[in-house]
Amino acid sequence: MNEKNENTKKKGKGKIIAVLLITLLLAGGAGIGGFFIWQSAGYLVLDNARVTTTYFAVMPSIPGTLERFNIYTGRYVSQNEVLGWVEGGESMRSPFDGLVVASNARQGQTVSPMEQLALIADTGSIHVEAFIDETDVGRIRAGQIVTVTIDPLGNQQFEGYISNISAITSAELTGQAMFFNTGGNFTRVTHIFSLEVSIIGDVNLNSFIGANARVRIPLR
Repeated sequence: MNEKNENTKKKGKGKIIAVLLITLLLAGGAGIGGFFIWQSAGYLVLDNARVTTTYFAVMPSIPGTLERFNIYTGRYVSQNEVLGWVEGGESMRSPFDGLVVASNARQGQTVSPMEQLALIADTGSIHVEAFIDETDVGRIRAGQIVTVTIDPLGNQQFEGYISNISAITSAELTGQAMFFNTGGNFTRVTHIFSLEVSIIGDVNLNSFIGANARVRIPLR
């Protein structure tokens, strides 16, 4: 009889422990879920971002032979530096300090007007460009501090700020703001705005132009 009572007590304790464990697990799960909900509500993460800058295409103004042209991919050039010239033509110069990211010609080659001979990236204006839905653009502001990660640099985080928010959607710029199906009915879509993020501090991104990035924005 005593043995039976002991077994009953053990089973009762086991049930209590099981209930406590289940309760703790549920509470923990709710806590984790609540954390991620808080994170998603408190921040906006833009994955469609990349490192970019302003580019300058080096082109001759007249046809002829390149009497001088000695720039090559990977070379740094200075503002107003003479890049070359066509025989009888004016000198081609760089408008800014930059990096030659493409070179499509060589000295002695015959070229045509407006033919791209090289492409120079402005190393003084490298920034991160990201895109944001029109439904979220009202939640951010220029000057807002953000966190940036750049894919080739792993989990390293950089502090930046929103330096510019476009005043026009990408679709409007390309003339695709209105969408109609074959029946002539208007199809409503969510448009996107672009924004620029400038990195704070002395960070050399010259080797990562075009790399994917991620922007994390705390919401107001």
